[in-house]
Amino acid sequence: MAALSTVSVRSSILMGSNAAAAAATAGSTSARTGYPDSVLLKKTARISGDRNATTAACRTLDGQAVAVSFWIADPPDVSHFSVHCPGMEEGDFSNPPPFIIAAEGAFVLFCVTLDGSDHHFVYSARGIPTGKKKNKPSLHLLPDPKPTVQAFESQQFGILPLGDEHYAVAFIDHRWDSRGNAWVYRSYVFSSKTKAWRRNTKALLHLSESDCLLFDRHASSKQVAVGASSLGWVDLLRGIILLSNIFDEERPVITYIPLPAGKVCITDKHGNPHYAPEYFCDVVCYDDLIKFVEIDFEDPDCRANGKGWKVSTWNRKVSWDDWSKHRTIDVSEISVDPTYSALLPCLLDDKKQELELKNLFFLNPTLSVSGDDDLLYMLAKVDEGDDTAWVAAVDMKHAALQALAAVSTQDSNAIPMYYARAFPKYYINNITSDMENPAQKDISDKLQQARSNSNDSGGNLQKKMRKKKQARVVNRRVEQPFLLYFIGCVLVAIIVKVFCHLS
Repeated sequence: MAALSTVSVRSSILMGSNAAAAAATAGSTSARTGYPDSVLLKKTARISGDRNATTAACRTLDGQAVAVSFWIADPPDVSHFSVHCPGMEEGDFSNPPPFIIAAEGAFVLFCVTLDGSDHHFVYSARGIPTGKKKNKPSLHLLPDPKPTVQAFESQQFGILPLGDEHYAVAFIDHRWDSRGNAWVYRSYVFSSKTKAWRRNTKALLHLSESDCLLFDRHASSKQVAVGASSLGWVDLLRGIILLSNIFDEERPVITYIPLPAGKVCITDKHGNPHYAPEYFCDVVCYDDLIKFVEIDFEDPDCRANGKGWKVSTWNRKVSWDDWSKHRTIDVSEISVDPTYSALLPCLLDDKKQELELKNLFFLNPTLSVSGDDDLLYMLAKVDEGDDTAWVAAVDMKHAALQALAAVSTQDSNAIPMYYARAFPKYYINNITSDMENPAQKDISDKLQQARSNSNDSGGNLQKKMRKKKQARVVNRRVEQPFLLYFIGCVLVAIIVKVFCHLS
């Protein structure tokens, strides 16, 4: 995936008046740490030596130091992470750039490619106990399994928290057994407690005949933790491979959860997608509740820009027999606070004289991983070719646009991917949130200027007069040195002329 240049702005700048009051009442920021309970985290990293209180470091087996820092922002602002390898410049990193594989609880699993070799790291926001009262965030190198397993190279890892301090990383290896004339599935699990990989002999399959057909064509796009002892590998076209009882050394269980039967079809008769599924749907999990969201566009070819669409969410637990539809909202039902017209005048419908979200071009949806807040995040643009995109936070419970945040996609030629993750709330008390995002300033300044211009156009005469007065004062300060310089030059010329005449 190509690097995605992201610049975020504080959502308080872009909240409508009603949404801002609601957010203040909700108190979504953890009082214990000062960080939000969950964030939208960009998948690819920036290469930067900037550091803050979240920074942690370790070394590769070759001795190369690697440091990682996280730059946290309240959603719908986009948070991101940066990687720094002392002695190496951005051009020294191999493609792809550092990227996140999975994140659950206090842990983030990511990959850094150096000189053509992949190095996998696990970041802990809480840190590993050191006997001190204050733990710092920590970074650990994930060892490769020995002997080498080909499936490890696919990097389809899931990460599962083990209490507050430890974690497990798992992947599934499936290969054809010519003797048994069947596929054989084995799970590999790494435990931070034992610091070693464990391979089970053979996983127990609980699959129906129809599930087997989906299972054989499964192509994972993301991994999610489901409950305390299960991991899910998500194929947004078909379903979820669920590995349960992963700590059972004798017999972990593999089951398959198909996606809702009533979901919109974006494939041909052979099951091949007409469009990338990330444009239409996503899966997240909160504890043991799996959430699926899908956008049904009136015209999938243009994905809005004046066309209608509906968003539907489903919920399911592993113990349930099927999905339960949670909500369906038409875009025409979503209320938009009039204050957003200052930043996005294109939202205004000339006939209705109301702001409408369908006037934007939408890229991909995701759901919040917080409990029952029913927040939908959607990445959108005014025009498909724009460098600046907008993350819209939609309160589905009240059918209202809650907030907007700007993000730059200037250098991206791929689908922008963000993870809704909850790791910041695990930072302990000694990690403060008073930090400035070094990539934030440019767009923030532009949006503040746009908002300032909008306030001027609203007829705030006193503010106009103050600005004009300040401008005159500044201009006089700037003009005075030039005036004195000019007078001095004239006097020197007169003196020289007089002297020459007398001579």
